[in-house]
Amino acid sequence: MVRPDADMHSMNGKNFSPGKPAPSIPRHRLWLFRFCAAILIPLVAIGGLDLGLRLFGYGYPTSFFLRQEISGQAYYVPNDEFGYRFFPRSLARTPAPQRMAAKKSPDTYRIFVFGESAAMGDPDPGFGAWRYLQVLLHERFPGTKFEVICVAMTAIDSDVILPIARECARRDGDLWIVYMGNNEMVGPFGGGTVFGSRAPGVGLVRADLAIKTTRVGQWLDSLIQQMEKRPSVPKTWQGLEMFKSHQLRYNDPNRLRAYENFKANLEDILRAGRGARVPIILSTVGCNLKNCAPFASLPAATMSEIQKASWNKMYQEGIALESAKKFAEALGKYAEANALDHDYAELHFRAGRCELALTNDSQALSEFERARDCDALAFRADSRINQIIKDAANAHAGRGVYFLEAAGLFARNSTEGIPGNELFYEHVHMNFEGNYLLGRAFAEQTAKLLPKSIAAHDRGQWASEEFCERRLAVSSWDRLRVWQEILSRVSGPPYVEQLTDADSVRLCDEKISELKTGVESESPGQSPLLYEQALVWAPADGFLHFNFAQYLGAKGAIARATEEAKRVCELLPQVPGEFSDVGNLLILQAKIDEAAEYFSRALALRSDFVPALNGLGQILENQQKTNEATACYRRALRTDPDDAGTYINIGFLEQNRGTMKRAAVYYQRAADLQPQGPADYFNRGVAAAMLGQVAGAIQSFGAAVELKPEFWQAHYLLGIELAAEGKIGDAEQQFWDAIVYRPDFARSHLNLGILLMKQQRPDPALTQFQITLQLDPSNQLAKQLSGEIRASKNHNPPVAQ
Repeated sequence: MVRPDADMHSMNGKNFSPGKPAPSIPRHRLWLFRFCAAILIPLVAIGGLDLGLRLFGYGYPTSFFLRQEISGQAYYVPNDEFGYRFFPRSLARTPAPQRMAAKKSPDTYRIFVFGESAAMGDPDPGFGAWRYLQVLLHERFPGTKFEVICVAMTAIDSDVILPIARECARRDGDLWIVYMGNNEMVGPFGGGTVFGSRAPGVGLVRADLAIKTTRVGQWLDSLIQQMEKRPSVPKTWQGLEMFKSHQLRYNDPNRLRAYENFKANLEDILRAGRGARVPIILSTVGCNLKNCAPFASLPAATMSEIQKASWNKMYQEGIALESAKKFAEALGKYAEANALDHDYAELHFRAGRCELALTNDSQALSEFERARDCDALAFRADSRINQIIKDAANAHAGRGVYFLEAAGLFARNSTEGIPGNELFYEHVHMNFEGNYLLGRAFAEQTAKLLPKSIAAHDRGQWASEEFCERRLAVSSWDRLRVWQEILSRVSGPPYVEQLTDADSVRLCDEKISELKTGVESESPGQSPLLYEQALVWAPADGFLHFNFAQYLGAKGAIARATEEAKRVCELLPQVPGEFSDVGNLLILQAKIDEAAEYFSRALALRSDFVPALNGLGQILENQQKTNEATACYRRALRTDPDDAGTYINIGFLEQNRGTMKRAAVYYQRAADLQPQGPADYFNRGVAAAMLGQVAGAIQSFGAAVELKPEFWQAHYLLGIELAAEGKIGDAEQQFWDAIVYRPDFARSHLNLGILLMKQQRPDPALTQFQITLQLDPSNQLAKQLSGEIRASKNHNPPVAQ
């Protein structure tokens, strides 16, 4: 008989007597077990969750480059979602659209350019210094394909540039150029940032970014953002204006920490390049000193009220003396005030202007530099940033890092030796001359580092700025649109609060007037020939095709513009904006189904792309698919709750539905976003029309279309009001204009047909009614009026001639 406890007496072939203690587990095994339970099991669980999120398509890729097949060849293209890890999704910036072969050919010399918007070439990357660099190298060293890849982005700082650099270290570069430092206070992790915590330590930043490379980390980040809903974080991009409430004194602790972070990040960027055995050109950063006053000034926090009053009295006396052109006396008062508060930025700028008026150029330069360094809205790389760059270059001298003093270069090429409007549009962004100058400096330094096999083909002379601009197709029209963009920029905050803003606006007006005269005096084929010749030299240049498409569209050559825009889509199929642009051009040609296809392709690339959502929404609305159209508009508003155009679209939909109260709410929201702009005047027109104030409505709608000629809804409603006023000819023109910009809106055709019928023009009226019915087969009025015209023709047959 077997005892019930027999198995308890036998373990691994050994007998143990009852009552004896079981053998103990070795301590190291116990700790291993605890480690597995505490660490490995949660890691496995998190890994499983991360895998599940990936399988369900949640999250976004975090690398800067994505691999993509284009026309049967493998390329690396910039990731438009790269910025999501650093910015709130609605504020994220995107890289310049480019591509580079996944496998570099033997005859290619690849250069990566790092930095922020100035390095990128803002306001138009197609004319940035890196573009001039590429032309200069191609012309001087034939036989080599110089591939200059711009990995700079708007609004980023060194915390973002570091992971880009580490990725570029694996992308077979031959040279790096680093031109960065403008955004260390206002970037995602800057001392005065609006995007999150101010200047956290680099360890915290890197840990946070590492976590967000996982889908679990992205999910948690999304939950935190939804729960926090910090009112200080803007919902939509508002440019420099976002930072007005985040001003920093000269020695603000957040500012000082940002300098330390920059120093650490720069060191690691250089280490990444050296680890990849890539030579690096490290440059200081230039800015507009002479014609760009500080954006904000803060008084010293330590001054008493009595000291503040005394300081203000001396300062105001100095201003009065400066206004009276008594510059020496003004400097005396500024010096007295400076003794009480030596960090007030605007005081130093005023002192610099006085020194300049007295031809004391070196003293003026010192004062302008101090004004920049004390600027409470630090949008410019200052002396401390540039000193960190110089120190890093010195520390790595002889170890693959080569120093370029760009700040000094700009000074040497400016009047009085002080950089100003000669080379810069506003605070840091270079104009055409400035970009050529910097590109030339990059090229000269690059030439010293080229391998002998390339240098052997040196032609011995650099291409001129004029030659480079022919290769880049810099037309008078391009210069005009760039200056118009700058005027728009400096006409708003925070520029309007600068001491120099009136001068900046005046300069823009003068440039625009001069360029308009030049554009108007050109022969019709002059600019197209410039683009065509540039494309012969670089047929796969997406920037050239894009700019040519813009030019052709502006000149009314819509079919040809569409061809160029489609070519951009072929070259850069990863960019949703290019497909959306084609959709808009197709709308103008009444190719509605094809336009819908291109908007859908844009949304396939990025489901929250607002222009494509609006474009597709308007097509659906005009097809009487109001629910689907509304869904598009609401998706657009979730992405960008401050897009005035979307509010206009959804308001117009509600108006056509007959729900005027809801429409008025949307129109008012659009007007609030565009005070004194097209949406504001449109809203005023609608309000006047509702009150029966026809003259006021006509005036407001007229102002809206003058500011925005493509505002088809305003053209349509203006036509309605003009018709009510009995101004039939003017009303007819407005309906025609509405049709030009929106040929698939049935009511424009219907109302145009009614006006033509009133003018005893039955044949063209019938044509408009037929188009109305093609667009809206259920339109009873169009059916009725068509029938009346046909019946009239049957009763009055044409007389034989």
